[in-house]
Amino acid sequence: MAHPQPDKRMYSVEEYLALEEVSEVRHEFYQGEIFAMTGASLPHNRLIKNSVRAIEDRINPDMCEAFIDGALVEISADCYLYPDVVVSCHDEDLASDRILRHPSVIIEVLSPKTADYDRTSKLRLYQRLSSLQHYVLIRQDYCWVDCLTRAADEWSLRVYDSLADELELSALNIRIPLAELYKRVKLDNPPQLQPDIR
Repeated sequence: MAHPQPDKRMYSVEEYLALEEVSEVRHEFYQGEIFAMTGASLPHNRLIKNSVRAIEDRINPDMCEAFIDGALVEISADCYLYPDVVVSCHDEDLASDRILRHPSVIIEVLSPKTADYDRTSKLRLYQRLSSLQHYVLIRQDYCWVDCLTRAADEWSLRVYDSLADELELSALNIRIPLAELYKRVKLDNPPQLQPDIR
C-alpha cells in the first residue's frame, strides 16, 4: 500500500465519507483521524495489476469480483481502509457502489515505508473481518509472498519464495503462479541469511 500521511483534525465517519466523495486524494480513516494515501512505484502498480488479472482469469465473475486499490473496505464503524487488492464473493459487496464489508481475500504490496505497518497493525485490523480468509503480502523488491490463511478462527502462514511456486487461495479455489504475479517486475536477489555462529 502507499504510505499514509496523517491529518491531525478529527473527523466523523460522515465527514470522512463526504470528503472521499470529492477528494482527488484517497484517505484512510481510523478513530476520527484521516490519513492521505501517497503515490506508489511502478513495480507496486504492476504487482497490483498482475494480481487482479490473475485472479479475474480464474474466478467466476458471476460469483466473485476483484477490486483494485480504490475499493474502500469498512473494517468497523471507526475504521475504513483501502487495500491494494480486495476480492469479495458476498452478494452485498457485489451489489455495492461504494463500500465493501465482506472481503474473502485482501492483498497488500509491501513497500519499505509500509511493510511493518502492513504486517502488524494493519494485519490486526483486517483480522477483525469475519469474512476474511486470506491476507496476502507481496514484496516488490524480491520474490517473496506471505499468505496468511484462516481456518476455524486460527491463522496459518505459508511463505512462497520461488517464481516456480503457486500461491494457493483455497477460499477462491484457485492457484496463481508467482511468475505471473511478478511479470515485468525487476527483482533483486533476496538477502542471504547469515549463520548464527556462537
